[in-house]
Amino acid sequence: MKTKTNRILTVLLFTVCIGLLALLVLIVPKGANMASAATTPKYAVAFDYSATYTYGTGGGASQYPRSGQGVYSASYTWGANRSNYTVSVFMYGSSTSGTGSFVSGGFIDSTEVTVEATSSISMTVEISNLSGTRLASGSNKATVSGLNEGTYKVSISASGGGVINSRAGWGARFDGSFEFKIDKGAPTINGASTSTTGKYINSAFTVSATDSGSGVKTMYMKTPNNSTFYSVGTSTTVNKGSANGRYTFYAEDNAGNQSGYYYVNFDDTVPTMTCLNASFGSNTNKGFTVKAEDNSESVTLYYKIDGGSWNTRRGGYTVTSSADDATYYFYAEDDYGNRTEEKWVKLGTELSGEFVKSDTDNSVYFTWDRPSWTATLDGATYTKGTWIRAEGEHTIKLSSKTNSAVYPYIIDHCYVESLEKPTCTHGGYLRYDCIQCGNSYTDYSIEETGHYYVASTSVATCTSGGYTVYTCTRCGDSYTDNYTNPLGHNYESTYMPASCTEYGKTVFTCQVCDSSYFETDGTLPTGHNYTNEVITAPTCTADGLRRSTCEICGDVFDTNITANGHNYTITDSASAKGKVTRTYTCAVCGHSYKQELGDQYEEVTNYVEYLFEQYEPYMWWVLLASAGVWSIIIGVMIAIAQKNEEKEKAKKMLINYVIGLVVIAVIVVACPFLIRGIAALVTG
Repeated sequence: MKTKTNRILTVLLFTVCIGLLALLVLIVPKGANMASAATTPKYAVAFDYSATYTYGTGGGASQYPRSGQGVYSASYTWGANRSNYTVSVFMYGSSTSGTGSFVSGGFIDSTEVTVEATSSISMTVEISNLSGTRLASGSNKATVSGLNEGTYKVSISASGGGVINSRAGWGARFDGSFEFKIDKGAPTINGASTSTTGKYINSAFTVSATDSGSGVKTMYMKTPNNSTFYSVGTSTTVNKGSANGRYTFYAEDNAGNQSGYYYVNFDDTVPTMTCLNASFGSNTNKGFTVKAEDNSESVTLYYKIDGGSWNTRRGGYTVTSSADDATYYFYAEDDYGNRTEEKWVKLGTELSGEFVKSDTDNSVYFTWDRPSWTATLDGATYTKGTWIRAEGEHTIKLSSKTNSAVYPYIIDHCYVESLEKPTCTHGGYLRYDCIQCGNSYTDYSIEETGHYYVASTSVATCTSGGYTVYTCTRCGDSYTDNYTNPLGHNYESTYMPASCTEYGKTVFTCQVCDSSYFETDGTLPTGHNYTNEVITAPTCTADGLRRSTCEICGDVFDTNITANGHNYTITDSASAKGKVTRTYTCAVCGHSYKQELGDQYEEVTNYVEYLFEQYEPYMWWVLLASAGVWSIIIGVMIAIAQKNEEKEKAKKMLINYVIGLVVIAVIVVACPFLIRGIAALVTG
């Protein structure tokens, strides 16, 4: 991933370089001798040269002349063997890095210059001024510093000769030269300022660049709201209608010297004035605000009152509703000299007020716009917005410092109507009450409405008679009329024979109302006759299903059949490392499982050892008891033998006694091993 990214960056860098090179080619004037120690410190120099070579003696000598103008490499013949050589010339300032090309008469901006000739033959390099004074000299290289602006000449030369034989010889000479000029002064720009705020203009302007040394290569301009400079030659004009804002310039001469930035602030757009809460050229009784705006953000608002003097404000000016009645004049001008036309607004020239009626009665209040105006109600001081409730004629007089106006108004009764609705048997009335003064009157001209009956008929049924109810829709009064007798039932009989669960019977059903009743004839129910069917047979693990159906009435019910369970037999037995594994398989469904019996010998011996551990204390008592009994028996027998003087027999008995004790001890000690052997024999 990193390698891929590096490749992409390399391609992008190469593309940018190519683009810059193409731009440089487009903006550099054709034929210009351009050089700069700051950008390309080392140059291959184009120079003029002549070379001569003479071979032989007297009238038989041969010559090989060569020459060239504006070449970067010269060839010449040298030596007795007439060998061909080449020479190249390089020039650089204080640094030797970078490469470039330089033609004779071109400019360089370094005051330290080194000229170097490269050839197989030693060349003398000399640097001198136009007066011929030699400033530096050396073999194949000459360096001079502290140079002033001006023109300098460089010569490269070599000469030599020798004997070919006793009758002939050879001679050769090489001479080359070129000039260079030093220009350390940057171009000068006219028509602009070095300060960002030094020049403001609202008309067309021209900016140009001059250079007394190598000459102006080009001037660059950047327009407002743009981040890119572009070449405009040595002079450019910005006309009215162009983009407003700051224009930036710089210039570069043919020696690579670059000026600083120059600026022109251009704005030919007239500011705008807006009037809030009023309109220019009109009258108003309300406060208003005039604002001045400009794209340069440097605008001044001028205002005056009637014939007074002009005053200034930045941004805007507000005339309050309590200000003096007058004509207010305005205009705006920005720092570039762009100015609006003069406009005016008149304040408080007409008296105007209005009555505002209540939403609930006929009371009113009077209001007006200007706080400086005053009013009277029926000759007394009136406060703006105070409710006027008294019925009768009223007069409002509105006054300013110079004018007055009269507003008459009549307040009538404010009656609220209430209705007492008429009924079927009583008349109604309307009552009118004045909510302001309490006056009232009543209108009794509303007559009773009378009943309005609507009939609802209920028809006769088998058991109930019919009738009609008449109800008044207005008051709910009602009465009943038009009674009829019940219709009675109309029964039909249907015989139903006995079933599995029901007696035999005759059913009587009314054809009118569906009323019915169950008379039986004594025939007993027949009972169910079920047949059984296995729906799902049971398996070893799942229950089955048996369905029973009555052949007479079709009654159905289901019962479960219990699962059969597995029928296992031993189908395989294997023994490994003392462990027995048995396989059991069901003879019905084939299900099988394995049972590992384990190491039976180990289990038996472990159990025996467990028993011995549990009863070990008692075994030693058994050993002692057995040894004691054995000792008593043998002791009695030995005593009998000695009594009978059977010494040999007594001696054998003593030996048998010892052997018996040993056997008893061996049996007790070896018993666990004996049991293990028996267990191995049994389980093996």
